[in-house]
Amino acid sequence: MKIGSRGGRRLLLRYSSGAIIVILLVILLPHRPPTFETTKFLRERYDHDVGVFGYESTTSSERVSDTNPLDTSSSALNEVLITPSSERLPTANAVEDTPAAVSDGAVPIQAPAAVPDSQTQVAPKPQFDVVIAHHSEEPYYIRVWTDSLRSIPYIQELGMRIIIYTKGSMELAAIKEASGADEVIQLPNVGREGGTYLHHMLSVYDDPPQFTLFAQAKLKKAQEEGSGKMTQWLQDRLRTKLGDETGFMSMDRKHDICYCGHCTDMGRDEFYPMWPQIYSTLQGKVCQRLGGNVLSFNGHFIVSRKRILARSRGIYHYLQALVDAPEDHWIHSEPEPKWFEKEKGKSIPSNPKFGHTLERLWHTIFTCDDPAKVVDCDMKGMKAEGPGGCSCRDAP
Repeated sequence: MKIGSRGGRRLLLRYSSGAIIVILLVILLPHRPPTFETTKFLRERYDHDVGVFGYESTTSSERVSDTNPLDTSSSALNEVLITPSSERLPTANAVEDTPAAVSDGAVPIQAPAAVPDSQTQVAPKPQFDVVIAHHSEEPYYIRVWTDSLRSIPYIQELGMRIIIYTKGSMELAAIKEASGADEVIQLPNVGREGGTYLHHMLSVYDDPPQFTLFAQAKLKKAQEEGSGKMTQWLQDRLRTKLGDETGFMSMDRKHDICYCGHCTDMGRDEFYPMWPQIYSTLQGKVCQRLGGNVLSFNGHFIVSRKRILARSRGIYHYLQALVDAPEDHWIHSEPEPKWFEKEKGKSIPSNPKFGHTLERLWHTIFTCDDPAKVVDCDMKGMKAEGPGGCSCRDAP
């Protein structure tokens, strides 16, 4: 057939149209799906992630960039991408169970170990403070008699802390090491032990412990000769009488009576003229000689938090100003018992006369001076003229 004929032109047009259609189909058809090898590689990576980490996770951006573009129609990839984010996050247990190293050399993150509750709690504050006034006494013997306190079950339950205030020249570190104290503090050498006690009360006034024991470094008449141990009678008293209701407890064995400043201690009747003035300030009334007021000396006693706070901070400041007064203060010119000047000399800041008056006022300061109310004292060994008591109780 000739091309130029009508039939030839029709045949050529038909074949040309078919060729054009084939070419268009080839161009417009989508790319072929991933090969079997590509799908197998994706499946293996997915299975590896699930097997090692125990959850379905997306790969890091670095790992994604290292792979060839994948068809998102792949079922394996879709499973990863559509997994809710909450299910992809590892739990603490899943992280802890992760092996030390995975196949790509990365070290898995380890969750911090759970800390027991007991380790997160702050240690309770000791509720039995031992406050010691020290000057030049051998600190080793402080350790000896305070060890007796540590052996008392009730004090162990409260928790004990030892604070030493020194007014001498010993090295603080040496005192601390020899005595076993928790803290050693230097103070100016004024005011005797009374000034030390008042300084401590003011420093802890906002939050005192349940009990505070105040004592001089040497427990006069309450330590065994030679060994320095606390006497057995005092240990017995503390073991049997010290308890939650203790308000004030003297650590002296013998107690005497003051009749408005006329005090019958140390085998003599001496007058302390500042005594009735301080009594009136504390009690808000004029002192009466009838019945008298219990006193103890040597400055060893235990007092409760409740009784410390029963007095205002201003009272302690007032007493401290008197006992720590400088040399030109009027308090040093006040008359005091005859024995003082004969035995001690002139009143000076390091040994003020008022310090001996304050020593006989602690029962009154802490409202435990009524002979009819003091209780719990072991009468064995006490002289007949004693009031028959050494402590007072707080109301529950």
